[in-house]
Parts: sequence; C-alpha cells; structure tokens
Amino acid sequence: MSFLKKIEFKKKIELTKGFFNEYVLVKQSVVMLVVSLILSLLIIQITEPKFYVSATLREAESSIGNNSNVTTGNSVINKLIAGSGSSSANSYNRAISNMRSYIVAQRLWEQGWGFKVFGNGDLDPEDFNNIPKNYKLSERLGAWVLGYKLNQYYTAHDLQDFINSTIISRIDLQNTNITISTLSSDKDFGIKFINAVILETDNYAKEYLIAKSNQIISASFEQLAVSKNSAISAAISNNINTEYFKIASLENDMPYSVYIIDPPHSSEYPVTPNIFATVLSSMIILLFLSISYLFFLKNKDDLW
Repeated sequence: MSFLKKIEFKKKIELTKGFFNEYVLVKQSVVMLVVSLILSLLIIQITEPKFYVSATLREAESSIGNNSNVTTGNSVINKLIAGSGSSSANSYNRAISNMRSYIVAQRLWEQGWGFKVFGNGDLDPEDFNNIPKNYKLSERLGAWVLGYKLNQYYTAHDLQDFINSTIISRIDLQNTNITISTLSSDKDFGIKFINAVILETDNYAKEYLIAKSNQIISASFEQLAVSKNSAISAAISNNINTEYFKIASLENDMPYSVYIIDPPHSSEYPVTPNIFATVLSSMIILLFLSISYLFFLKNKDDLW
C-alpha cells in the first residue's frame, strides 16, 4: 500500500478545494452560469425543432421468367438496370445512387415537389419553373466580383441537391434492411416526401425495365425474321416470351424493387435542438471562459 501514500490524496483534495474556492465558487462564475442559462434558452427558442422521419425497406426478390425460371435480378439496382448478380453492398450503393439521381429529382419536380420544398406549396403547374431564388449578400457579391450569373429560379437540380443533402440512407450489417431517414420541421411533409422519393425510385425502376424489355423484344423479332437455325429461332422465341412476361409482371401499381417493412413515420418529439446538451455545453463553455479569465488576472505577472 506504499504507492497509495505517494499519491497524497489529502494534499490533492486540498488543492482541488482551493481551486474551486478561488476560481469556480466565486461571484463571476455564478454570473456566467446564469448567462449561460439565458443564452441556452435563447438558442433553444430561435432554433427550429426538427423531427426524425424514417422508413425501413428490404430489397424485394423476384423471379420473372418463363418455364425455364429465367430470373431478372434479385436486388434493387438489378431491377433498375437489369444487370447480372452482384453483392448486396454493391447493389445498395448503386440503388442509392439512382435514388439521388437527377432523373428521379426531375420526376418529383414535375409532380410539384419543387414548389412544396422551395415555394409556398401552390400546386399550379405554370409556376413550377418560376420559383425565385433568394441569395445571400455574400453570394451576390461573390458573383459580381467573379463575373458569373446566379440562377434566377429554382430547378430540378436544386431539388436533387436537396435530396442529397437531407436524406440519409444506410444498410444494416446483414445487408438486408435499408433505412431511409431525414430531419424535418414538418412531420407530415417529411413523411410524404420520403414516401414520394421511395415510390418514384421504384416507378422509375419498373419503367426502365419495361422500356428495356420492349427494346429486347424489338431486336429479337428482327433476329427471328432472318434466323435460319431452328434452335436459335426457338431460343429467340423463348426470350421474347420471357420479356413479354416481364412486362406483364411490371405493368401494375404495386412496388417492385423494394417492399416497405416500416412505412415512413416520425418521432414523437423533436430530436433537435437537444435541450440538455445545449444547456450543458453553454455552461461548460462559459464557465471555462470565466475560469480562464480569472486565472489570467491573478497570474498575469507570472505569465509574461
């Protein structure tokens, strides 16, 4: 137990008490704590509360084919590009890239989401491309100094940027479930927007596959017309039947590439601002500034 004696607990406790009595338990520190509380309340009041909105998806597995069980892909992105099999992680990355693409943003823009995000919610189609942009003075000054023009109106590219900057996606460790989430000050808007992004991405997947199947059918008929080999003709005919079956399976209103485990929903309470964290951080920062100031005043002669 000799090493405990070397620590000198009593001496250290006395030094700690002296520090608190000299720098913490003083009038200035108490004043700073009160100021931090007022500052925290002000920050909380001016900060817009935001709710956590999320949805959980799972990649749908589907086999669409003829009697030979031809499979058309078993992941979200395979259905988007009709590609061959790939790992779940790669499928997830490609699917998210598609969701954040300009094509999906353009389709959402045409549905009026640009006005819901950047405008006043008026759904007049004539105003979709006439939503004025409001720039900061620094942005206007930078454009004037560097000699470039700022866009006067919002476009689908701005909606694409909004999706990329606000919607967060992640896949679980088992590469099975995909969580799509965002923070929104309006619960109803956040739920509807995430739902629209998911469904429009799925609709684009279906339309892409239908268009691709139609192209394959058209090219197959051209090859069938000139083919003189019965085996090849039979294979082409089989492929045509497969593509027709794909189209028949895709032309419906049901989701195709994903199915929703947990539909978009919002947290009951806002996740930001965090009242406890805001108050605690303000107290720590201002108390640290108070202690530093007092330490400097009492030791300035020794510091220089």
